[in-house]
Amino acid sequence: MPNSSSSKFDKSRADEYGRQSRIALAGYNACHELGACMLAASALDAEAPRVLVVGAGGTGGEIIAAARLEPSWTFVAVDPSPSMMEVARTHRRSWA
Repeated sequence: MPNSSSSKFDKSRADEYGRQSRIALAGYNACHELGACMLAASALDAEAPRVLVVGAGGTGGEIIAAARLEPSWTFVAVDPSPSMMEVARTHRRSWA
């Protein structure tokens, strides 16, 4: 679909997303850390949790925060924008 919202996130906008989100949203990183803590607390009984992150493109912040807290977890990341997903992949080394 040519007019889909995901097509609005081309390479230049995807690169800018990570910078702008931290400026526009106070506590951006703290929200990911809090979410990771809540997810870890709810998965106490799971042996090898697999986490699906929908809309992970851009910063991959929720994966980075959760992977630092729970390094044995496996993450599957998807995003409707290929450009946003590519930017998230550049942050992959921070996931581990």
